[in-house]
Amino acid sequence: MKKNKQRKRNRIISCTLIIIALVLIIGCVAYIGYNKKTESGESIVSNSTTDNTPNSDSKDTSSEPSESNNSSTNDTAQNTDFKLSDDLAGAIALIAQSYNEFDSTSVEGEAWQEFFTSHFLMNSHYGFEYLNDLTEKNSNIIDEEQAEYMSYSLTGVESDFTFAEPLDYNNAASFFNDAYLESYTSEMLDDGVLVHAVITTISTTIENDEPVVSNTSYNVDVKLVNNSSSCFDGYSISSLKCIQ
Repeated sequence: MKKNKQRKRNRIISCTLIIIALVLIIGCVAYIGYNKKTESGESIVSNSTTDNTPNSDSKDTSSEPSESNNSSTNDTAQNTDFKLSDDLAGAIALIAQSYNEFDSTSVEGEAWQEFFTSHFLMNSHYGFEYLNDLTEKNSNIIDEEQAEYMSYSLTGVESDFTFAEPLDYNNAASFFNDAYLESYTSEMLDDGVLVHAVITTISTTIENDEPVVSNTSYNVDVKLVNNSSSCFDGYSISSLKCIQ
């Protein structure tokens, strides 16, 4: 009898200890799981904060334009800013009227002096700003040195002019044929501008004692080069080619 009671008591004690052990084990497992979950959450919050913090050493390229973009914009503006003045437009038309092709080799000898004098210096249908100011201040007189400077301004080539006497602008005359630049487009070059122009020539002939006027239009390509000494808006005509 006593042995049965002792065995029963031992079983109760054993069950109690087992239950206590199980409770302790479950508690430890729950504690460890809770700590891992807490650490994982803190890590996520930390990483999120780090990723969203702006870097003071970096640049926001989406809001700040780059230097290359600025350069491209400026080039475009330069391309669209070029405007052909009345002085240069008239000069191009006069040369295209007389030369199918024009370059530095065209600017030589007496032939050039005669052409430049008659078409640019003594042409009552065409006058440019520098010539108008000069003749107004100088009692309509043009000397050799002044003529050479204006020729150099137009062509970029130095020429020697010889006059028997200074030119008197009071004796300026006009031609039966006239020309003007009707329209143009332009391309900016490293050393100047390439102009694609349409020239219209007005010719007057006499038929049955009556004047007959006819117009002819054609295209020309003109290269203008930078010339800081030129009175033609800082450009000289380097070359011209008529395209019929």
